[in-house]
Amino acid sequence: MKTTFKKTLAAVSAATVVAASAAVMAVPASAASSISVGTVELTLEELAAADYTVEVPITAGASFNNLAFGITLDDGLTFVQGSNTAGGLCAAVANGQFVWFPVTAMTAIDGASAGSITVTVESSATEGSTYKLSATTKDADGNDAAVLDDASPSVSSGSIVIKAGETEAPTATPTTAATEAPAAEATATTKTTSGSPATGDALPIAGVGVAVAVIGGVALVSKKRK
Repeated sequence: MKTTFKKTLAAVSAATVVAASAAVMAVPASAASSISVGTVELTLEELAAADYTVEVPITAGASFNNLAFGITLDDGLTFVQGSNTAGGLCAAVANGQFVWFPVTAMTAIDGASAGSITVTVESSATEGSTYKLSATTKDADGNDAAVLDDASPSVSSGSIVIKAGETEAPTATPTTAATEAPAAEATATTKTTSGSPATGDALPIAGVGVAVAVIGGVALVSKKRK
């Protein structure tokens, strides 16, 4: 009975190991074991407003406790710092244009929040310029040293792209049709003629005095004749 039990237990153990191995082999390495440097696009105006400092995100294909890989910066980029705000410790360090980027944590970190690398861009950058952040699995000595927990990850490079600023379409200025000035209103003019005023017109003051004098004279003459 003891021999039979031992044989059965051994067979079960062997089957479990084989099944576990098959399950591990069935997971694509590229899906879980990958590290990527992001790409940031911004205009010259945005770059200047940020004092030529750009933060580039870094992500992993799965949650992790330990991550490490290398980044080579294009000329025109200067390393500032590496960081992780998800509870991990980032001890990124630069040697010239090469940056070694390790992150460690006591509890697993979500791969989407693996960290970020901050660099400055040269002030002579122009529209259309692209600066690469080339990811590598090798350390400063050229040795394969990239890790994502117990795996040897694949890595993907990123970049900083200076895009053209948006130009506003010219605004059409509405034209107004010229309006003709209204015709001057005709003003009635009274024609003054010399001589006797028209019937119904008032006599001038001087004319009234003469008329009274004349009438008075005629009346006086008539009176004398009588």
